[in-house]
Amino acid sequence: MYKTIRSKIKIFIILIILVVSIIAIKKLIVDPQPVKEIKINTVYICGSGTEYPDDDQSRFYIEFKDDKTFILMHDDTRRNEEDYDEDGDGSRPVKDIYFGKYEIKNDNYIVRPTEGAYVGFKDTIAVKNNRINSYYSAKIKNNAYETWMTIVPTSEGHYKLGYINKNGISFDNNRIYFMLYNKSDIKKLPSSVEEFRKQFKMDKKAEQERLAEQSR
Repeated sequence: MYKTIRSKIKIFIILIILVVSIIAIKKLIVDPQPVKEIKINTVYICGSGTEYPDDDQSRFYIEFKDDKTFILMHDDTRRNEEDYDEDGDGSRPVKDIYFGKYEIKNDNYIVRPTEGAYVGFKDTIAVKNNRINSYYSAKIKNNAYETWMTIVPTSEGHYKLGYINKNGISFDNNRIYFMLYNKSDIKKLPSSVEEFRKQFKMDKKAEQERLAEQSR
């Protein structure tokens, strides 16, 4: 009888160890992890604060190239329809992308955009149909953008994307930041403004209005 009880206890302990091991492996290997080392030519996803973004949350993507250039894309097209234009704020689904140069100072990655583009969607149905009704691109020469965003390590050694203070030197801890994670849901970012634009279909009426505005 005692042997049977001891055997059951051993089996129970083994099961507990197996369950704990599976949970630990999932957390360390399968689940997204905050980034402690930034690799070149790798796309990272950035969630608001310390959270990995849910499917219906906006997010940043960033990639550093070996020629000291970067690509940064902001995707705010994933929210539900009722979550846009809250209280009449005029918000709608948008994506914007930036290209530029970066430099590394004391493990801080400072990004300075030189070109950017933006697309806007009428609603979430248009997002599903990949049909935009506004598009804009421009070279960025404004000095205000020279010290724009940076990626810095936290006290735990995890990298986060955020804004630089007005002094142009330190990280602005009073503004929202975005933690980098190693499990991006896209592996390749557009390599140019033109490639970014070609991903979308323009609403015919909106395109005619845009061309008419340009010809004035």
